[in-house]
Amino acid sequence: MKPRTIERIDVFPTRLPVVKTFQFASGSAGTAGGTAPHVFVRVTDSQGECGWGEGRPHAAWSYETLESVTSTIRGYLGPALIGLPITDRWGLHQRMHQAIGRGPSPGMPVAKAALDMALHDLCARVCGMSLRSYLGGSDARATVHLSYTVTAHDATAAMDEVAEARQTGYRHFNFKAAVAPATDVAVARAVREAAGPEAFVWADANQGFRLPEVRRIVNDLAGAGVDVLEQPLAADTLHVMRQLRQACSLPLAVDEASVGPADFFAYAAEGLVDYLVVKITRSAGIWPSLQQIGTAEAAGLPLLVSGLTDSLLTKAAVCQLALVYGFDGPAALNGTQFIDESALFPDKACIEFDGAVHLGTQPGIGVAPDSDALARLAAA
Repeated sequence: MKPRTIERIDVFPTRLPVVKTFQFASGSAGTAGGTAPHVFVRVTDSQGECGWGEGRPHAAWSYETLESVTSTIRGYLGPALIGLPITDRWGLHQRMHQAIGRGPSPGMPVAKAALDMALHDLCARVCGMSLRSYLGGSDARATVHLSYTVTAHDATAAMDEVAEARQTGYRHFNFKAAVAPATDVAVARAVREAAGPEAFVWADANQGFRLPEVRRIVNDLAGAGVDVLEQPLAADTLHVMRQLRQACSLPLAVDEASVGPADFFAYAAEGLVDYLVVKITRSAGIWPSLQQIGTAEAAGLPLLVSGLTDSLLTKAAVCQLALVYGFDGPAALNGTQFIDESALFPDKACIEFDGAVHLGTQPGIGVAPDSDALARLAAA
């Protein structure tokens, strides 16, 4: 029997409405009333089965844009994959690397992640298995609890925001540190007080601090009830992270600094981090993320999960991956808070509710964008 191979790759650049302004230390993921770029990819095999993936480019987070992701897939990555057996995920990344090589990152990771996700979705669909079962997990594990992203930068507003989110089912919270450093400790204390002692409270600095600033604040954040500080320093300053670690009482994680398995290995081997932050769009997809998770398991480090205002497609894919390893939260997958994806995923309320993602046993990722809505939301 001839193996199924990749027959066709279609790219759908879109812009989704932004419903709430989202500001962090290294930029903004969108302003209310504007739009956010999302690139959807459909991979079709030689027998007509399809799989879906998504890339969420963001110029303040990586060097990729809607235009560059679209042109890279159409002109370079896509043509390199035609004819590849759909089960050859190692070969997928070998071919993509030959087309677009790596530098200090996997080389167009957002574009590669969209194709990687689509191929995993396709393979699981062909096998008639949910993605988590296809990856070696169990359908019995089906729920991932989300972490609500607090956008306020003063204590009173943060407390009100947490209280409102709790009413809709959220039990874990993250906030963006280093945007307004003078209020970070007060916000941390307010979030902890409003969230309660059982909540996981997560401060994400998005590379926003310099070493003297974070040294002054880190122990106060711990005292205020923060459970982990993510990416306090610039991504290319591992040597400075060593200095912070020497006098840091707060567990640490890196995000932008860990774009591949080798990067995370360097931080874990030196004992500089306490968590692996799984973000498949940063790491070029599910296959490289599996390698990162293997490194974290070998180092005895637990997982956290995050994204960048991705749509339900990526959210479900990341939750499928996390559940393979028994991770049920907190996951800072906050697209629901900031983008309107209701047209693309009209059944979303059946999957995401009560502050959690509840996966079914459908083959593949379990969700796909509506084709008519994709056409309406197409980027000009």
